[in-house]
Amino acid sequence: MKIVDNKKDFYDYVVGEYGIDDLIVFDRRKAIIIKTNVKPEKYKDYLFSTIKGDTDNYQKEEIFYSSGNRKKEKIGTFYRFALKTGRHFYHFVVERYLIDDMNVCIKTHLVGEEDNDILYPDLILAILPYRSSHYFLSDATYRIQQKVQLRDLYKNQIIDLPILRNTEIPRYVSAKDVFLNIYSYLSSKKDIKIEDNRSDIMKLESAGFNKIESFRNIKNKKK
Repeated sequence: MKIVDNKKDFYDYVVGEYGIDDLIVFDRRKAIIIKTNVKPEKYKDYLFSTIKGDTDNYQKEEIFYSSGNRKKEKIGTFYRFALKTGRHFYHFVVERYLIDDMNVCIKTHLVGEEDNDILYPDLILAILPYRSSHYFLSDATYRIQQKVQLRDLYKNQIIDLPILRNTEIPRYVSAKDVFLNIYSYLSSKKDIKIEDNRSDIMKLESAGFNKIESFRNIKNKKK
C-alpha cells in the first residue's frame, strides 16, 4: 500500500516491512491531527483532551450489582467512540473525572472489536463518537457489546482520517493491524484490471489446444 500524506502516523513504518504497492493508494492528505493539549468543547474533544473541560466533574458514587451482590463504586463520566479501520472497528470507553480543581484523570479502555461492512462504508479510517451505549455493568466497568447503530452516532462530530500518534490508541491497537486492515479494505474496493500478456499460441495451449496435432489434422482433411 502507498500512503500519500506529508503528516506521519504511528503505523506508517509498516510500509517498510510490506513494501509499497502502487496499485493500492491510501490518500491521507486531508488528515486531521488530533490534539490533546487543547481545552475540550465538543463531545469528540473529551475523548482525547488532557485539559480540564467545563463539563468535567468529580467522581460520583454509583450503586451496581455484581454476582447478585450490591456494591458502591465511585465513577467518572464516560465517553465512547469506535475507531474504524477499513471494515474492522475497535470500541473504546474513556472515563474522565477531576482529581482537583485544575487536573483531570483520563482512563481509556479498549472494550471490544467487530467487523462491519455496513456502517459508513466510504470511510477508510475514522473516529466515530457515539452517545448511548450497548453495555452492561461488571465490576464497575462498562463493557460495550460489539455493535454500534447509526442512531447512536454523533454524525456531525466524526473525525475522518485522524492522525492517531498523539492519542492513547497506539497502546491498544497495533500498527500492523491498522495498516493491514486499511490495506485489505482498499484492496477489496479496488477493481484491478489484470492484463494477459501471453502470446496467442500460449493462450491456445493453456486452453488445451495442441498446435502440432491440430494443424496436422487440418492438413489431412484437406487432402
